Amino acid sequence: MRKKIYAALYLTTMLFFASSCNVNSTYINREEDKKDAERVANQFYEFLQKKEFQKVIPLLSTKFKAATSTEKLNDYLNGALSKLGEIKSEKLDHWESKVVKGSNPSANYVLYYVVERTKYQSKETVILTAENNQIKIQGYSVNSDGLLLGK
Repeated sequence: MRKKIYAALYLTTMLFFASSCNVNSTYINREEDKKDAERVANQFYEFLQKKEFQKVIPLLSTKFKAATSTEKLNDYLNGALSKLGEIKSEKLDHWESKVVKGSNPSANYVLYYVVERTKYQSKETVILTAENNQIKIQGYSVNSDGLLLGK
């Protein structure tokens, strides 16, 4: 009788632990993850070069849209355009990524660009995240001396 109780208790314990396990694989700075993030960033810069700011909206994450209105984003992009000039080219300087696959998936990417513009050079950061199995832009920042000096 005791053996049956111990066996049932052991089996219950094992089932409890098995059901609470999370199986995840973490990938740091994988080349294929960089390429996935770059596809979105390249689209983003293509729209910026063409001054098609409205086409940027579908590339943005839910968090980005919640934090920044379309009007504020347009003001920011137009401000960078007027003070720094049009984008001539952008070059990926360095990048970071962390992708977790499994029962608790997530993906975060940070791409750092050196952007040549008609008036001033800028250093720009594009932060991306996975949202509904798509990579979306979660943050974007522009740093340049021209923002302080430009008129």
